[in-house]
Amino acid sequence: MELFQKLGTEIEGVWREQNYNEDIFPALAADALRRADLPAKISAWDVVAWTLQQPELPPQKDPSANFGDPPITLYVAPRFFIDVYFWLDGTTQVHQHSFCGAFQVLLGSSLHSGYNFERAESINSFTETGEMSLKVCELLKVGDVKEIRAGRQYIHSLFHLDQPSATIVIRTEKSPMHLPQFSYHKPSLALDPFFEHQTTTKKLQAIRALYHVNRPDADRQVSELLENADFQTSFAMLSTVHGFLSQGEMGRLFNLEGPPARFKGFLDIVARRHGSKAADLPAVFAHRDRENEIVRRRGYVTDPEHRFFLAMLLNVDDRDTILRLTGERFPGTDPTSKILDWIYDLAQTRVVGVNSPNALGIDDFGDIDLSIVENLLRGRSDQETREAIISEYGAEKSAAADLEGRLTKVHNSPIFKPLFRGQST
Repeated sequence: MELFQKLGTEIEGVWREQNYNEDIFPALAADALRRADLPAKISAWDVVAWTLQQPELPPQKDPSANFGDPPITLYVAPRFFIDVYFWLDGTTQVHQHSFCGAFQVLLGSSLHSGYNFERAESINSFTETGEMSLKVCELLKVGDVKEIRAGRQYIHSLFHLDQPSATIVIRTEKSPMHLPQFSYHKPSLALDPFFEHQTTTKKLQAIRALYHVNRPDADRQVSELLENADFQTSFAMLSTVHGFLSQGEMGRLFNLEGPPARFKGFLDIVARRHGSKAADLPAVFAHRDRENEIVRRRGYVTDPEHRFFLAMLLNVDDRDTILRLTGERFPGTDPTSKILDWIYDLAQTRVVGVNSPNALGIDDFGDIDLSIVENLLRGRSDQETREAIISEYGAEKSAAADLEGRLTKVHNSPIFKPLFRGQST
């Protein structure tokens, strides 16, 4: 397209004069995007229409659409290219890049999070353990621009809030200096998602086949493999098996405890073999379970505000940030009251066709539960919350309603975990 050709030609000329210095490219690309202001001149659907009308497109950098739904390459220069990525679903994947550049929101909005990763141990070239911490979390809207830095200096996630969303990306090719391109698994694991070993890949495929057809000897065969596997391969096997043995819809429907217990047995094998390296693996998979649960619940609702709330719970780990983002998204409202309204609405939303009491996934969620959430959300301790509930409803009604059980239920809900993380009792 002409606008992208003009943008690309300008960047190529300026960058060539700087001898293709990658250190300055992110700022150069970001500045060019801001000045071009393409979202004010062209829509994402113009890009789609142009793509369908062309007899021959520029060389496509990702013809198989491994990243984007779809990615469309609009300009190719000797050392960089310009893509538009369309997104139909949000993703929580935290990652770094082996390239640099900049991106701009063309359609929709996104929740952008930046992280630090303090490496504790490099297990091999493709696997590290350490500690992840949130550095920044912000809302991005149409026209917003962010620089992309290569390597560990830019570890981030970009969760697309609207369906569809689209971003303009100006980026270099991969740099060997910034490989591998790690993905991060909260709270403590970094892995190269592009690592592939043919024998391991084929074994993982065979494991999937065993569990797809419910082979009775599947657990035994996986256990034997784990007894001798390296840490990286062990995690790959655990990830494969986890998809079959996590507490899915059938487990909830029939209250099955077997699959999680079987998975814990695999974790125990890896812990015995790898010791401290495996200490955080239960937390990694617990976080994955929680993400899957919230993604499932987000799929039950269509209201944009409810989906925004669940997206925050999926991506943000602390109450203060959730309150701040709510205030930014809905200026002029009280964030706490807004969140309580959402929780009430979700508690009243019945889900057809699944074994779930409501969109929150919490049985018998009523007025006392909402009062508990409000008190905790306003920063009160468990004891202060007990006293407030008894004062509001009376000691007899509070006891009859099982106040202690309801308080525990709220704390244990995966939905509410980031709202009350680290709160005193």
